[in-house]
Amino acid sequence: MREQDQGVRVTASVFGRTLWVIGAAVPYGFMVYATEVDWMEKLATNGTGTVLAVAGMWAVLLLLFLGAMLWRFPKARLAAAGGWLLSLLPAVALFAWGYTATAV
Repeated sequence: MREQDQGVRVTASVFGRTLWVIGAAVPYGFMVYATEVDWMEKLATNGTGTVLAVAGMWAVLLLLFLGAMLWRFPKARLAAAGGWLLSLLPAVALFAWGYTATAV
């Protein structure tokens, strides 16, 4: 029973920490979108290149964060991966919102 409680705690902890990382993407995305970087704008012709570039950068960072959480919780790797996967639901919703908000 104690190990199961630890798994739930690890899942919740990783979910919460990953949401903080995803939450940091919002102001970063607005900052990048305001600067209109040329190479990012050239990624898509409909005005969503910046959103795609930010999503690519944050995908790499989220994968690195997953590795850190798996290293941090070696005995509860399944729970850590589960918390990380649960946090992708709001991340995908955030990406979809940003994509539709910037589409021309």
